[in-house]
Amino acid sequence: MEKDSAELIKLVTDAPRFGIFSVGGGVPRNNTQNVAPLIEIINDRMGYELYPFRRYDMAVRIAPDQMWYGHLSGCTYSENESWRKAVKNGTYVEIMADATQVWPFLVKYVMDKMNND
Repeated sequence: MEKDSAELIKLVTDAPRFGIFSVGGGVPRNNTQNVAPLIEIINDRMGYELYPFRRYDMAVRIAPDQMWYGHLSGCTYSENESWRKAVKNGTYVEIMADATQVWPFLVKYVMDKMNND
């Protein structure tokens, strides 16, 4: 976990902007999203200035879960603004569907886009 967090912090702080593309939700997605609060804790609460502070400003989530269920899979990216994981008014796409329904269409779109450019 410590090595994963260090690598994630490096990826995020080396980039001018960063986003997340998640299929499903729950703890794996939340662990990745926690990089912004982790950087804030390291810098502000522990008295360090090791990393420039970053928050997600782009995100795509494919999950059928609704936010009113109250679990991690239903957490929207706009809700992440309140947790200081994402910037306010970022570019967020919430696809409320089972990934097996939409994934083939997304892959087809990307493949067609790559072949036409």
